[in-house]
Amino acid sequence: MSEQPRRKLRPTMADVAREAGVSLSTVDRVLNLRADVRADTAQRIAAAAARLGFHAKGVIEQRLHTDRPTLRLGFLLQKSGVPFYQGLAHALSNAAATCTRARIRVVIGYLDDLDPVTVAQRILALRDQVDGLGVVAVDHPKVRDAVAQLREADVAVVALLSALSGTTGTGYAGLDNRLAGRTAGWFISRLADRPGTAAVMLSSQRFQCQELRELSFRSYLAEHSSEWELLASRLTLEDDEFAYGNTLDLLTAEPDLVGLYVAGGGIGGMLRALRDLKDRQLRLPVVVCHELTPLTRDALKTGLVQAVLSHPVVTLADQAVDALVEALTVSPSEAALSRVVSLQIDVPESV
Repeated sequence: MSEQPRRKLRPTMADVAREAGVSLSTVDRVLNLRADVRADTAQRIAAAAARLGFHAKGVIEQRLHTDRPTLRLGFLLQKSGVPFYQGLAHALSNAAATCTRARIRVVIGYLDDLDPVTVAQRILALRDQVDGLGVVAVDHPKVRDAVAQLREADVAVVALLSALSGTTGTGYAGLDNRLAGRTAGWFISRLADRPGTAAVMLSSQRFQCQELRELSFRSYLAEHSSEWELLASRLTLEDDEFAYGNTLDLLTAEPDLVGLYVAGGGIGGMLRALRDLKDRQLRLPVVVCHELTPLTRDALKTGLVQAVLSHPVVTLADQAVDALVEALTVSPSEAALSRVVSLQIDVPESV
């Protein structure tokens, strides 16, 4: 008896990749618009799909002819050695690569010198190099003037993490910082064994986000008990060595400190100071800080910190890229530049 001819299997993405002489991931990028692929490579994949009768060949051909603008997006972040900004840079690169609304060429730089004049110069240097800019910067007249000049040159600008006041047409992507400050107050008031002396550490009150966090933290504690005493805020200047010395000075001068809210950077130095004091078996306050990184995750696990309030980095990056693309591809009256992301909260039991 003759054998029945075996049913021919439908060609797969792997077959298309083999036929076109490319990797499976390259076919996936064309099919799902995950990132740019050279035009000749995309044409070769489309031709291979047609020859094989690939079931999604129509989709590939449609993707091939999708008219997406090419945009140049720049991002200026803070200190290059800080793990949070390294993670944000990686997330921004991924968000740009996977954007389906535009082909994006992305440039990421860091602001290791936080002097407002230097920051303004770095912003202005990008005026003719990018179509849109996302920037983490202090709310200073020099910075606002530089942003205004970019806006006059039709460069879209979104302030990341910390808003910039008085800059018409400038967007924002980040947390509701009033909510973040009140959340820090909630944790400290619930975890402290009694109301008492509390303090806030800031990088700079020129960061609008930190100013709002500090004010909201103070407001929350004042509302809930007249027994809370709020000390004058201490600075970290986003510098680990300065933060280390100032934390030691604070906790040595205030051995009965009940709560400490670190609303800005310099986390590495602050944690080193807490570790030194713990090694000397000295009492530590309840501590709340920002941004989950390997350093703060370890601090949660070892009991140096009781809560970490964070930006959800991947969501933040997606929203920042989307806001810039929208500003550049949609009429100004329709573009929604402000994107507030949900607060991520981590405690020792969640990491």
